Amino acid sequence: MAAVNVYHTSVTTDNLSRNDILQWINTALEANFVKIEDLCTGAAYCQFMEMMFPGAIGARSKRVKWNTKLEHEYINNFKVLQEYFKALTVDKIVPVEKLVKGKFQDNFEFVQWFKKFFDANYTAAHDYDPVAARDGQPMGNGKTSSTASSGIRAPPVSRPAPVRAAPPPPPPPPAARAPVATKPMQQHQQKVSPSTYRPVGGAHHADPHHGVHNNETIRLQHEIDTLQEMIQQHASQIAGLEKERDFYYQKLRDVEVICQEPECESVPQVQKILEILYATEEGFAQPDQENGAADLDDANGLTVGNHDNGSALVVGDDDTY
Repeated sequence: MAAVNVYHTSVTTDNLSRNDILQWINTALEANFVKIEDLCTGAAYCQFMEMMFPGAIGARSKRVKWNTKLEHEYINNFKVLQEYFKALTVDKIVPVEKLVKGKFQDNFEFVQWFKKFFDANYTAAHDYDPVAARDGQPMGNGKTSSTASSGIRAPPVSRPAPVRAAPPPPPPPPAARAPVATKPMQQHQQKVSPSTYRPVGGAHHADPHHGVHNNETIRLQHEIDTLQEMIQQHASQIAGLEKERDFYYQKLRDVEVICQEPECESVPQVQKILEILYATEEGFAQPDQENGAADLDDANGLTVGNHDNGSALVVGDDDTY
């Protein structure tokens, strides 16, 4: 048995976002991964391999540690993954030393490749129960359901009203009414201490809709909690995207610095790279250097340098790339 090899580079445009990746893993494996970094355990990859190629390495797949937080057990899981690759002649080097450190970028690049490998090899020819396959053990660091951990929150489920004891039926009108002579005293007492006074025999004044209002309050509180959790998730997602943005920007900046070295200026390929770096979208107007746009305030660190094509890589501003 041989697997379909997939060759993947970061230049491709059909990469999934980290939320899509987490949703795919949590749905397929019924797991609770909340971050890409959690894939450093290697357990998810091993289970995907068993799902695609049942019995490819025999009983050795039983060595996988499904729910572990120990680095030496991460390494053990990736060794099992390498045994799968060897048995199926998969031409992919597994960077174990990088993956087990739990860094976002290393794990994100590897899972992007693995998703394409899975799509090329999975045929869904048999039923597979991921939870039963790992003997009911949890997988992932999340404490919520797989739907919540994948970044997709289900809409609030309508909850049945809690069972409450029916309010006692109001007593007959003659027995329930207080004597006329005592009404002024009751009203006076209610005005003096409305929060503590409870008139005797006043049970029939209880709001019959109290239970309904209480249920509505509980439902609204659940919705508020749900929305607050969604806000926290979105804030975490934004922080991750900003981290990715800064990572790739720094790569481009390093490439630019290398291309600007004197010994590289005469190389045609370097000039083509610079043209790509300084290319702008159609309809974008470059600032007029003769009007002083080129003499920006270097003290603020706004420009790196001017180039023959009139463009400059702007740094120092987090919102400009």
